[in-house]
Amino acid sequence: MQNLRFDSKLFLVALLVFSISFGCSSKDDDDNPLAPAQPQPPGFTISSINVALQGGTEGIQFFGRANKDVSVIRVDVIDPLNQKTVYNVGGGVFLSAEIIAFQDTNFGYFKASGQWSFRIVGNAEPSKETFDVTINFNVSS
Repeated sequence: MQNLRFDSKLFLVALLVFSISFGCSSKDDDDNPLAPAQPQPPGFTISSINVALQGGTEGIQFFGRANKDVSVIRVDVIDPLNQKTVYNVGGGVFLSAEIIAFQDTNFGYFKASGQWSFRIVGNAEPSKETFDVTINFNVSS
C-alpha cells in the first residue's frame, strides 16, 4: 500500500513540474498582452493650393500636417503619371499640426488630375522612432 502512495506523490510532483514548465514556455512578444505596445506612426493630413508656374502653366503645391511632433527627412511625391520627385525636407522638427511644405519656396508641381502619392520618411519626436508612411491624395481639375 505504501508503494501506491509513493507513486501518487511522484505523479503529483511530475504533474506540477510539467504545469510550471508549460506555463513558463516562451512565446512571441506579439502574443504577450503585457508586452509594450508598438508605437504608432504619425498620421498626416495633406492639403494643396493651386499656383501659377513660370509661363502661366497651372501648378500645384502640397503641404502636410502630422498629428504628433515629427522630424521629416524626405518626401517622395509621385504624380498620377507615376513620375517621382524626391523632396529633401532636411530633418527639421515640426510640432503637431505645424504645416510642412512638400516643395521648396517658389516651386510647384505641374497640376495633374488623379491620385498623387506621398511617401513620408522621418522620426517621431522625442522618441526618435523611425516611420515610413504613404498617403494618397486625389487632385481634380
